[in-house]
Amino acid sequence: MLDDQVTTKSGVQAAGSRVRATTVLVLDDDARSSPVSDVIQALESAGMSVDLHTPSHRVEGGLLPPEAVRYDIVVMRPQMPDAGPASRRPQEDIEIGRLRIDTQRRMVIVDGASVRMSAREFSLLHYLASYPDAVFSREALLRAVWGSSWRTEGSVTEYVRRLRMLLALSGIGECIVTRKGFGYAFDSGAVQ
Repeated sequence: MLDDQVTTKSGVQAAGSRVRATTVLVLDDDARSSPVSDVIQALESAGMSVDLHTPSHRVEGGLLPPEAVRYDIVVMRPQMPDAGPASRRPQEDIEIGRLRIDTQRRMVIVDGASVRMSAREFSLLHYLASYPDAVFSREALLRAVWGSSWRTEGSVTEYVRRLRMLLALSGIGECIVTRKGFGYAFDSGAVQ
C-alpha cells in the first residue's frame, strides 16, 4: 500500500510523495489466536502489510527464516522463561549408528566403549544429536545448553572443540560439523 504523502523529519508531509507501506512478518504457529491476532489486527489497521510464517522460528531451531530480511519488522511470540539448560530437562536416549547416548546413566558410548566427558560436553552432544543435521547458531546453543546469557559465544566454540577431540579418539570426531556463517550441526552420516 502506498501513501500519497510522506512525513519529513520536521513532521511536514510532502504532497505527491509515495511511501512503501511498512512490511511486517509474524512468526507464530498459531498466529490467528489471541493475543497474536490482536497484534496483527492493530498492525493492519495502522496501514502495515502483514505476512504470516508458520511454523514459528522456535520450530526451526530458533532461526529466522531467510525471507525475514525482506521485512521492516519481525514479530515473534515472547518465549516463556526456560526451566533451565537442556541438562536439567528430561532427555531421551539417542542411538545413531555407532553412537549411543544413555541419558539415565549420563554416558556416551561409541562401538560399545564409553567416552568420558564433562556434564556440559554431554549436554551439548545430546542437544545436537537430538536434532540430527539441523544447524544451530552459537547463540541458540547458549540458550539451549547453558540456559544463560552470561557466557559468550566463545564458550560454545571451545566446548565444540573439546567435544570433537573426545569423539575423535573413537573415530567419530567429524560428527560435529561447522556450517560456516551459520553455526554447528550434528552430522548423522558421520557415525554410521
